[in-house]
Amino acid sequence: MIIKGGSRAGPQQLAAHLQRTDTNEQVVILELHSGVDDLAATFRDWQTLAEGTRGTKGLYHANIDPDARYAMTPEQWAQAVDVLERELGFEGQPRAVVLHEKKGRQHIHVVWARTDAETMTMRTDSNNYAAHERASQALERLFGHEPVPGKHAKRDRDRQPDPPKAAVSHAEWQQAERIGLSIEDRRAQIAALHSASDSGTAFKTALEEAGYVLAQGDRRDFVLVDPAGETFSLGRQLKGVKAAELRAFMADVDQRALPTAAAATDQQRARAAQAEPPSFKMEPPPVEDFMPAPEAQEAKPEIPGLDPRVAEALAERERADAAKLAEWHAAEIKRLDYALKLDDSEKIAGLDRQHAAERDRLAREQSAAAKGIEGFIEAMKNRLNPGRNAQSLQARKKEWSQLHARQDREKTDMAVLLAQNRAEQLDELRERHAQQVREQDALFERDRQRYAEDAARAERLLQQIEADRREAERLQQEGRAGEPPPRQAK
Repeated sequence: MIIKGGSRAGPQQLAAHLQRTDTNEQVVILELHSGVDDLAATFRDWQTLAEGTRGTKGLYHANIDPDARYAMTPEQWAQAVDVLERELGFEGQPRAVVLHEKKGRQHIHVVWARTDAETMTMRTDSNNYAAHERASQALERLFGHEPVPGKHAKRDRDRQPDPPKAAVSHAEWQQAERIGLSIEDRRAQIAALHSASDSGTAFKTALEEAGYVLAQGDRRDFVLVDPAGETFSLGRQLKGVKAAELRAFMADVDQRALPTAAAATDQQRARAAQAEPPSFKMEPPPVEDFMPAPEAQEAKPEIPGLDPRVAEALAERERADAAKLAEWHAAEIKRLDYALKLDDSEKIAGLDRQHAAERDRLAREQSAAAKGIEGFIEAMKNRLNPGRNAQSLQARKKEWSQLHARQDREKTDMAVLLAQNRAEQLDELRERHAQQVREQDALFERDRQRYAEDAARAERLLQQIEADRREAERLQQEGRAGEPPPRQAK
């Protein structure tokens, strides 16, 4: 059983990570010691409480990951959390427990508030790695799991004097998750560029052609910054190359002339922003754009004979119906625009993956050409003819330049095509909306005409009643009140 963790801040980012459903098949919140049912709000409150103690890392995040051979029951998960909490010294502290299932395997994340609310002091996180291994050892004995040797515990120092060392650190794994390129693929790409280069300057040029920036490291001689702005140690990418060997190979590169890691990161992000195709963002038009113009409303003919209050009520109903239709149109345009942009992003991402695969393939091909018998013969020819080496380097650079130019054209063409498709679909939707508005106006006109006809009919009926009444009064005055008045044809 492997347990990792440490103190941290960033409550919003941590809550978002724990609730990700795109990288996890199942996310279940098992415990949340909080007055609100919201991870982000809870973590934010815990971090704010820590700031009252002048602390900066108010959260402790741990990950408990058993071997894939063992299925854990809910009771065992609860025991694991309690044992780890006791070893870390976080008894009584509020905590959140989240279960993740990924590729059929389950693991849990536990987050504690480090601030003791009674004393307003931070619970210590000293010697936490040893506490992790003590908890892991206790849980393996409790559940009957096979022990996993660690650096601080569970290690036979006679048979295993050196602690086990992971080939990939957790930070490197997280970087690979963020940029979508596996650690093995990235190392293979950089190793291929290194093998194909005969000097540090040539290696630096090859890295730049592949999209990397070589920079000064704060604690290491050289670091790489990839197109996404992620920073990597150059030495850790070249397995089997010792630090002294790499330093000798890069001797012709003036380290002081290289940008710092921070400057290289800013450079890469600025380059990515410039290379990013325009988003062609189309904001939905305001609701007022669908409302009838005030002039058109004033120009509507009055309905003769209709009570002004009824006429005003009818006009108010028309305005309400028009506003409701306009709101529906705005929401429909917004939904379509969002769906189109999401589909465009997926297509651009697919093209980026295809381009990355093409660059990797070119790097492997150039590396393969520098190896084996053919590579040996090529190296001998270059030694006999120094100018030939420069020509080969120039040919490789040209090949990379042509590849980047073609990929840039393809990305630009796709962005233009997607923008045109989006504009056409939005125009079609707006035309359909305009037709619906015209149909609504026609319906309003029919309603007004019907009301006008009803008002005229009512007026005629009132006039007939008044005429009948006057005729009855005349007949009564003439002494013929008992005879029914003659009916006139309607």
